This record gives sequence, C-alpha cells and structure tokens, in this order.
Amino acid sequence: MPSETSLTSLGARLARLRRFADRPAYFWKDGVRWRRRTYACLHDRMVSCAATLAREGLDAPVLIQGPGHPSWVEALAGILLAGGVAVPLEESAPDSFREEVARRCKSRLLVAPAGVSPPPGCRRIEWDSWGDPDAASSPSWADPPGDSTAEIVFTSGTTGQPRGVVLTHRNLASDFAPIERAFERRERWIRPLGTLPFLTTLPLSHMFGQAMNVFLPLFMGLSVAFVPPRPAEVREAARRLGAWGLFTVPRLLDLLGLEVRRLLREEGALEKIQKRQARFERWPFMIQALLFPRLAGIFGRRFRLLVSGGAPLAEEVQRFWESLGYLVIQGYGLTETAPIVSISNPFDRRPGGVGRPLGIQEVSLGAEGEILVRGPNVTQGYFGEAAARNPDGWLRTGDVGELDPEGRLRIRGRLKDVIVTPEGENVFPADVEAAFRPSEGVREACVLGVSEGAAEHVHAVLLMEQGCHAEEAVVAANERLQPRQRVRDFTVWAGSDFPRTSTGKVKKGLVREEALRRAPGGQGAGGAFGLTAEVRRLVAQVARSRMERLEEGTLLVEALGLSSLDLVELGVRLEERFGVVLADAALASATVGDLERAVRQAAGRVPVRPEGDRVSEAAHAEAPLSSAKPSPPRPGALRMPRWARVSPFHQFRRLLEEAVFRPIVLLQARPEVVGLERLGSADPPYLFVCNHRSYLDTGLFKATLPRLLRGRIAPAMTTRHHRVFFGETGGGRTRYALESMQVRLVELLFGAWPLPETAGFRQSLGYAGELADAGFSLLVFPEGRHVPEGGLAPFRGGIGILARELRAPVVPAWVEGTARVLPDGARWMRRGRTRLVLGEPLCIDPAADPAETTRRLEKAVRELEDWESGRFSEKTAAPPR
Repeated sequence: MPSETSLTSLGARLARLRRFADRPAYFWKDGVRWRRRTYACLHDRMVSCAATLAREGLDAPVLIQGPGHPSWVEALAGILLAGGVAVPLEESAPDSFREEVARRCKSRLLVAPAGVSPPPGCRRIEWDSWGDPDAASSPSWADPPGDSTAEIVFTSGTTGQPRGVVLTHRNLASDFAPIERAFERRERWIRPLGTLPFLTTLPLSHMFGQAMNVFLPLFMGLSVAFVPPRPAEVREAARRLGAWGLFTVPRLLDLLGLEVRRLLREEGALEKIQKRQARFERWPFMIQALLFPRLAGIFGRRFRLLVSGGAPLAEEVQRFWESLGYLVIQGYGLTETAPIVSISNPFDRRPGGVGRPLGIQEVSLGAEGEILVRGPNVTQGYFGEAAARNPDGWLRTGDVGELDPEGRLRIRGRLKDVIVTPEGENVFPADVEAAFRPSEGVREACVLGVSEGAAEHVHAVLLMEQGCHAEEAVVAANERLQPRQRVRDFTVWAGSDFPRTSTGKVKKGLVREEALRRAPGGQGAGGAFGLTAEVRRLVAQVARSRMERLEEGTLLVEALGLSSLDLVELGVRLEERFGVVLADAALASATVGDLERAVRQAAGRVPVRPEGDRVSEAAHAEAPLSSAKPSPPRPGALRMPRWARVSPFHQFRRLLEEAVFRPIVLLQARPEVVGLERLGSADPPYLFVCNHRSYLDTGLFKATLPRLLRGRIAPAMTTRHHRVFFGETGGGRTRYALESMQVRLVELLFGAWPLPETAGFRQSLGYAGELADAGFSLLVFPEGRHVPEGGLAPFRGGIGILARELRAPVVPAWVEGTARVLPDGARWMRRGRTRLVLGEPLCIDPAADPAETTRRLEKAVRELEDWESGRFSEKTAAPPR
C-alpha cells in the first residue's frame, strides 16, 4: 500500500493523473453538445497553467471565478502547484464582492472567463489562455510545505458577513487521506469497471464541491460531468453519459424526486409505484432496484448512487430514494474542517444520520449539544482575524447534534436558530419543518423564532403549491408536534422559491426580514399564488423584468423585447409548470393576457373545446394560443428515435442507402455537386442549412456527398403532418396508429428526427446535440415547407437557436431541380437534372443573437441562389466566398 505521504502530497496526486491516460476526467456542456477532457490532457494543462502563473508572479492570493469547467480545476491545481494561494469565488458573486475580496487579499491576478471583469489593480488571465505545455521548458515542481496556505475560502453561510477561512495543504491532505486509503484497499475490485462517470451540480467555489469534483474523483480516476442544477438537465445527462450517480445538494434531490413523481403521475403509474415502495421499503437495495425498471428509463440503468451534502437531507427525501433502490450517502462538514467531518454508510440505512466521523479527527458534543471538532483538518483561523479554535483546540461548529451509542452523528439544526419559548424550552426549527413535509400542498417550510418580549414564539414561513391552503397545513403540522413546538402564526412566501445560497441552504436572514415586514397569521400573500401571478412571475423571470411592469395587454416581443430563444424558454417553462402546449410562432404575437387565458383554460377555469372538435389551420392561426390537450393513446410525447441509431437498424439503413436509394437518385436525378471542396475548411459534424424544394432534397445529400459523410446524415422532419402522433392535437386511435407507422418508417429508412413547430423544441434541440456528439451531421430545411423553384421563403426563427447552440460548422446549401424530378403528389421520380451547391462553412458565435443568426443564414443561402442564377446566365464566374 502507498505511504500516507505519497497519498497526500500534491506532486503524487499530479503524477497519478497520467496513469489514467485517455480516460475522460471531465465532461461539460457546450451549448447542446457534451465536451470532454482526458486525464492526460488535464495533467499537461495543469502543468502549463502553473508555469503561466509562476511567470506572472504569485506574491499575493489569486482569485478564481467561473462556472464548473475543467479550466477552473486547472487554475486551482496550477495555483497550488506553483506555490500560490487560491481564493475561489462563487460564480454569481457580484463585482462589489469580488472587489472587496481582492482589496482584503491584495490580489493582483484573477483567473476567469472573458465575461468576468477584474477588480481594480487586478489582471485577468482568461481560461484556456495557458494552452498546451512545452515539455522542454516545463519546470519540475516541488510540493509546498504542509503548513503553507493553500486556499482562502470566503463564506458567509446563510447569514452574516463573509469571512475568509484559511486552509493549509496539511488541512486538505489530512481530510482526504482516510477516504483515499480506503479506496486504495478496494481499487482492484473497482478498476475493472473502467470509466465511472458521475454527475455533479456542486459549485467549485465551495469546499464540498472541491472535495467531490476535484480532490477525490481525480485520485480515484472517476469521470465527472458538470451539470446545471435542474432536474431536466440531470435526467438528460444521466442517460446521455451513462452516469453511475450524482453529487448534489438536498434541495436538488427533493426537486428531482418531485420530477420523478410528476413523470410517473402523467403515465398513470405513480400510485402503483408508491404501493410497491411501501411494500418493499426494507428489502435489500439490489432487489429494490429490480422492482422499479421504469426508473432506469428516466435516469439510465447504471444510475444508482446519490451523494448529498452542503445542508441537511430531509428524512422523507432520503426514504423516497432508498425505497426505490438507490444508495444515498450523506456527508457532514464545514469549510473550516476542509470540509468533511463524517460520511454515512449507504448500506446502513438510518434516515437523518450522517455517519461516523473520519478517523483523523475527534468529534464531541458541548453545551446544548453543540458539535465540537478537533483534528489536523481544522483551520487555524480566519483571514485577518484571530484563531478559530478554542484554547483547548476544539472548533465550535454552531451545529446542534447527537451521537448514538455506536458513534454515529445526527444533525438537529443550528445552535443560533434554536427558538427559546416563553416557557424557557428549546425548539429546534428542523423538527418543526419536518412536521410540515407530509402536508399536502406545502413545498417547503422555513421555521423562525419571532421575538415575544424576552422570549420567542414559533413562526412558519410556508412555500405553498398553487391553490392549496396554508391554514390547513398549519393545523395538520401542529397535530404532529408537541405543545412547545407548535406554530403560533405563519406567513405564505410570495416568491417562487426561498432565497438560497449556492449550496441550497435557505437564507433565513432574508426570509426573516420579509416575514417581519408582512402581517403574520393569514394568507397575506395568498393572491400571489393565483394563476395570473404565477404566469406573470414566469414572464418576469424570462424577461428579466419586474412584475409591476406587466399588464394584460403587454406584448411579449414588442413591449418586453423577448428574443426567439426567450420565447422558447418561456414556452418550455409554461409547459413544465402548467402543462399547456403553446406554439412558439404564436408566442411571438401574444400578450401576457393571452398566456393567462391559455393557462386558465388548461386548469379548467374556462370551458375547454371538446377533444373531438378539430379546427382548421386557419382557425388555429386566428387564435393566438391554444392549450387544448392532445388525446392520442400516449399523449403529448415528443419521441426521439434513438432506436434508429442502434447498430442493426443503422446498418440496415446504410445497406438500403448504398444499394437502392443512391443508384436510383444518381440514375433519375443525375445530380451535380458544386463546392464539395469547401467542406475541407472545417471538420464534421456539420449543420447543413438548405432551401426546400421537394422530398428528394434529402436524397441529394445522401447520394452525392463522400461516403463516410453521407452515411451519417440525420435530416430533421417537421411534426406538422403527424400532429396526433407527436401529441400536438387530438385524434382517434386509427389516426394515431397510421401516423405512428409512417413516422417509424421515415425514422428507419432515413434516420430522420423530429423538429417541432410548437412545444417541445427544447427537447428536440437537446437530441440534435446528442446526434452531433455521436458524429452525425444534421440537415435542416428552415423554410419548413416546399417552396416552388425560383423563390426562398423566410427562415423560421428556430434555426438561429439551433445553429448557435449546436457549436458545429454551419454549411449553407442550395438545391435546384428536385421539384421537377419529384413533384409534390407524384408517385415516382421523373428523369431530370438536379444540382446541390455547398457554401463556405460558417462559424456561429455562442453569444450571437438567434434572430441575427437566422438572418445571416438566410442571407448565406440566398447568396447561393443568386450565384446559381448567375451561373445559368453566365454573369458570375465563381460562387461567393
């Protein structure tokens, strides 16, 4: 077994990275694409970053700010390796906070993306500016002394002024060493499993995030994927990457559980699943995992481990996941303990417990049950302040806990949050908050102590579901509580969520201010939870505007300036929140009042048109928005044809393309390709953007491009002709079955994927990224319909979003003659001549405006049309460059 020195030294850690070579170290999302960085590349870039920073001078602490990204990790490792001190800042930290920290630390360097402005007196080193290392000039690095400062982590918790926790190299090394030694003993059993991808939503600016995203996974050779903290993003990433588990905070686990229940409820399977959970709650997790195969469809077959930290995990949330066969690990720690104090055993299921403390430290209970910690991982003090320890060496955590006879730790709450009643009895807010969790309609409760003379009484601030009554929830909660714990009055929170820290903790100081400002004891904010207020709150969030600006007649585009991407986001949020299906095109001319009427209709507040009442396209266009729910046997699902990419189906399609389709197209259409050499200026996969003449247009690409390229072209298909199957309108079973057969046949024979004109565009956009990651070039016809020869219809706005988010070269293309060879309505191809013209690949700026991008692409395709016309008239000798 390696010695403790080799396990904990920075140089040993860095050298260890090379052994994993081409294994992915990190995944991150770039638009709708997933990028990766291997261990070998990460190692080299860390060395290069260290050399760059050493040349700049490290006589003062270095600030790091930005989202979860491998460059953040490289910056941290580079600073430590070069003997500097890192000061991590939250991604959302404002300029004023960054300037104050820089002033206090006398920092002269900031490592951050281009969008983060450096404080006065600081110079910004942009991410990736260190590039690849020069092996010949790379210096050899020595491990910094153990007592030297590694990081200054500014933390304010949920209230109070920020303080800089000083952590040394020994603090970090000693805290992680027990876990690493335990891994070393079991590595021979884990290593044959190969790549072990895990998702993370934890911020790198916090020590728990660094422990789970940097120090421990890199030593173990894990692959970490940075995922935005949203349930839909977690679900998509888990399936795409085949993840084994998730590192996150309790708040997201709670939201993820709500998402699972919502999906099961829509499928009509929730009640059956809940009964099965209750029946097999105490069975071994491996058997439980086999009893819920539907969850494998949501997260993937391998997704099984959930690691939670940063805040207490509610017992019912832990039970929910464990009863579904998931392993749940809960950790406890503080920034001052670098950061881990204890970790629970996932096989020893004890809701509410955080496990036994790590062996390198001592944990004791002080007065009033306060948790005290002593060990080499505990900070020596705060930046610019006196030491953090008591004279006897114990760190007072401020947390209240209890230890069972076997040494397991349980957290009861914060000492400063304890409510002292007029009777002199202590009430822990966490106990009262737990009593609200079984109450229907209560999304979350925040319990505070409100002054009553020299004592306090219990006050609950409630986050309610729309349409539910807080009085009933308070009565039900009080029935579960002891007399001294019962809620005296309450406030209904008017926002969509409590203010939180980046790790999900409720900022009780801000909640208290709002609760005291408002009159307690009633539905003072009840009106804010009506449908109208909820709709306006969503619009205000997307528009980054104040709710007070919004009126019934406010236009979304003209008055609020919403872009195409904003409208897509608004449509997705309304669909997820209220279940309404709204056409993106109609949103462009809609008012706030239109949205409110559509949502009220979906909620049953106004009469809904009978499902069998079919309306014409013209009638649908006259009504700005329609929320009528679809009624096929499997309603409202935009299905992505992943099955068609499975090897047997893909090989069958390639055989048909080469042996049947291509010879027919070459014989009947006699195509000519112009500009093929232009593809050499950019690497595939491409996004082909082309005008649309005929159903034969796709055939030209699949018949004339180079073999390796034409074999991996995925054309987009409109959902307009199969709206029953895609859940955009109602229809009978016969119509649904017919459309289902037609869609499956197109997916099999052409590898097509749906690009909707109404709701679901975001889902289709995500699948486009999945196709590009798999090496498929996409073919899109932005006109959305066949346009007679000699014309070009305006491009639909979605192409600008797709081109921006795909992060792939965009190739404008022009087809001509296909409408004569295969006219609409014809049963067979006529003989004729066709032409495919390819333009220069375009690079789309990730920050580009989608509307401007749409205009740019339309102009590029129109220039090919102009050149094509000039070619026939011999006015132009060469296409535009």
